[in-house]
Amino acid sequence: MGAIETQMDERNSEKREITLALGGGGARGLAHLGIIEVLIEQGYSIRRIVGVSMGSLVGAMVATGDEPAKIRKKALHYLLSERFKKHQQALFGMGSNSADQSTGYFSWYYRIEEFLKANRLFRRIVTQPGMLPGILLEDVMKNLVEEKNIEQLPIPLSVVAVDLVSGHQVILEHGPLREAVRGSSSLPGIFPPVPFNELQLCDTGTFCSLPARIARSYGHVPVVAVEVSSDVVPGIRCHTALDVLMRVDEIGENYWRKQVRHRADLLIRPNVSQVPWYDFTAAEYLFDLGRKAAQQSMSQIEKLFEQ
Repeated sequence: MGAIETQMDERNSEKREITLALGGGGARGLAHLGIIEVLIEQGYSIRRIVGVSMGSLVGAMVATGDEPAKIRKKALHYLLSERFKKHQQALFGMGSNSADQSTGYFSWYYRIEEFLKANRLFRRIVTQPGMLPGILLEDVMKNLVEEKNIEQLPIPLSVVAVDLVSGHQVILEHGPLREAVRGSSSLPGIFPPVPFNELQLCDTGTFCSLPARIARSYGHVPVVAVEVSSDVVPGIRCHTALDVLMRVDEIGENYWRKQVRHRADLLIRPNVSQVPWYDFTAAEYLFDLGRKAAQQSMSQIEKLFEQ
């Protein structure tokens, strides 16, 4: 009788397998962890994770097979540490006591235009592969991502990036995990591209911030996609060339997401739009928003398996 019960448990577990498609969105991607926590608590198992940018970072952490609570603790310990804050301050010119847009902690985002006018940064743009050095992303990888190859992970992982050499999107399933995730997370023009064998990797940016189509290609297991990017806010007027470039990128990225959402069996969109994509100090809040979104989607997920 015990053997029969074991077989039935295994079959039930197989029936509750899902493929996760984790989108990019900077700090907002921390909501992925809250969603995954709830899915695992409810007895769902992950057949594969397909991640892009921040989604690839979270995917790399989850694919180790560690308990979600342990992963959350590890992420919070680093992202809220003085070490991480100092890296941001050094790279982006952040203050430490205010959230004011022009002078506070996240002032770098609003001062890119001013930075571009500075001769030192201008020289860097025309002579270096990125406006900022890659040391921040390197440190993130060392603290949050295990040093192993992608194919060694207990849960299969696909990392989506762009190869500048070939001019094609690439899906990485083998090779050094840290380099793959760093390449997928390196914003074009901001951080330098990452060498990966013969490739030169960077974030896919506009045209694949939600890898639902790629996740669908792995078979008939239900695809649960998590979108953490916000919709385009209307009424914005552009006054500088940089404003125009950033606005067009935002519009293009939003348009692409709309074209691939239907490839997922279920789309979860946690309410994270009020959190700036660069605000990692809101990590705990973002985790909780992810949990809430997953809990609200439970009945829809159950229906997938009833069908």
